[in-house]
Amino acid sequence: MTGIDTPVVIVGAGPVGLATALVLGRHGVRSVVFEQYDGINPHPRAHVVNTRSMELFRTWGIADAVRADAVDPVSAGTILWKQTLAGEPLGRIDLLEGPEDQLLRRIHASAEQLISCAQDRVQQHLLDAVLAQGMATVHYSTTVVEVTDRGDHVDVTVEGAGERRILRTCYAVAADGATGGLRDTLGIAMDGSAVLGHQLNIYFHGDLSPWTREDPALLVWLINSASPGLLIGMDGVRRWTFQRSFDPAVESPQDYPPERCARIIRDAVGTTELDLDIRSVGPWTMTARTAETYRSGRVFLVGDAAHQFPPTGGLGMNSGLADADNLGWKLAAVLRDGASDALLDSYERERRPVAVDNACHSMLNAVKMAEVGIGPETTRIAARLESPDPAVAEAERRRIAQAIPPQRPHFDALNQEIGYIYGADRHADDAPLSATDHTPTAVPGARLPHAWIERAGERVSTHDLLIPGFTLITAPGGTDWADAFAATGEGVAKRTVVIGRDVTSPDGHCPELLGIGEDGALLVRPDGHIAWHSAEGSSPASALAALFNAAERSA
Repeated sequence: MTGIDTPVVIVGAGPVGLATALVLGRHGVRSVVFEQYDGINPHPRAHVVNTRSMELFRTWGIADAVRADAVDPVSAGTILWKQTLAGEPLGRIDLLEGPEDQLLRRIHASAEQLISCAQDRVQQHLLDAVLAQGMATVHYSTTVVEVTDRGDHVDVTVEGAGERRILRTCYAVAADGATGGLRDTLGIAMDGSAVLGHQLNIYFHGDLSPWTREDPALLVWLINSASPGLLIGMDGVRRWTFQRSFDPAVESPQDYPPERCARIIRDAVGTTELDLDIRSVGPWTMTARTAETYRSGRVFLVGDAAHQFPPTGGLGMNSGLADADNLGWKLAAVLRDGASDALLDSYERERRPVAVDNACHSMLNAVKMAEVGIGPETTRIAARLESPDPAVAEAERRRIAQAIPPQRPHFDALNQEIGYIYGADRHADDAPLSATDHTPTAVPGARLPHAWIERAGERVSTHDLLIPGFTLITAPGGTDWADAFAATGEGVAKRTVVIGRDVTSPDGHCPELLGIGEDGALLVRPDGHIAWHSAEGSSPASALAALFNAAERSA
């Protein structure tokens, strides 16, 4: 295609936009990223980095850096409910304790674990990786004014540094977030609940150690009549956010100057003596919506532009990162490796059902939290806790204490993080999947199960075997599969790993976990999901050909 300025334009330099650029670069495709703001937003928002995202970060080479900025695991594993921070706990969930089988399942499921790292820090590490890679150019203070699909290319009109210009690109990716306007200009509607509530997020620095030193926690839900809300330790030391209900019909963020915010936080802590540095205030709307389609011609939606969930479950940013990984390799396959453009239709088919399921899980969590005083029942429950009748207050404390342990799936949902299977035949009336009971499975569409193996004397994960391409993993007797794989996909990045030759499985568990026995094999896509398994009876060559000729297959 002649006259193209850049293969891909990405609108938005948030975590998902940067992740899209990083994945494209790993596959040898250049991109340009436009961001209307002047840099990374220092106001931390998301903070949960779940197991699958950490696996992606491991693949992208930034897991160690993100982990170094994360909250200490001891603090991050505790969730508390109190009336005020200075008060006694109403109850707790300790993620480092609990049912032994559930803990072992999480430990053995991955080389990585769920962590808490503030979004601005995550975003900085993604930006550093993109710039170090040198395959993308990031333009801040530049607004995308118009995106026009011309059929054989996309014209992207941008304004920045006092000038307007048009770039011609093969594909455009809308990563402009929940409030970005590109989705609306494309005429893409949203399914779900537009407004579930409004919240105000106060970001501040302060020394809360007198109340957290002996009993640290990542999240503290505060139920009282003076200043109810959620306190989040963004670094476990001095960076905090406090979330509270907000009614944009009668107030605005300008009604919350630093002095008022400081009073709100002191009331939530339960003290009048506390030095605070109020950094910023941000309103946000709680929704549960999914775009009706993720594609409009040559323009694609990723992240919050495609789906928005309540924060109850921490799945928003994490879902977007997996969107980026899924779309990125497919764009590269079309642009660089000659795959059919119809391959790009599978992005929506695979990722949209995951978003719908994540929205449902998040909604169920939000509804269930009402039992412990979070949501529309806060005022009533706080009044009972503060009742002048000791019997009423004590009864409410006992009720809340009993209602807290069943909230654990809100914070510990391993199957929700890594258990989704692309192409799984599920229907609207099917029973919901268990959010916690994950069982690794090596079937097409599933994420490659993790197992510890040895390569050149080094202990590595099966995930460490994967390349920015296709990886065939065979049992010792599966070399015929390897020969067939080598004979197809000319020019496509490929690797073959033979267990027993290239790597060893000290406990012998890996072939069993992967279901390849003595002479089987499986083919792993660039995003770590299984494309083919020898149990299908076909061949890896035919599976690869079917992916790259998606138009013929779907015809």
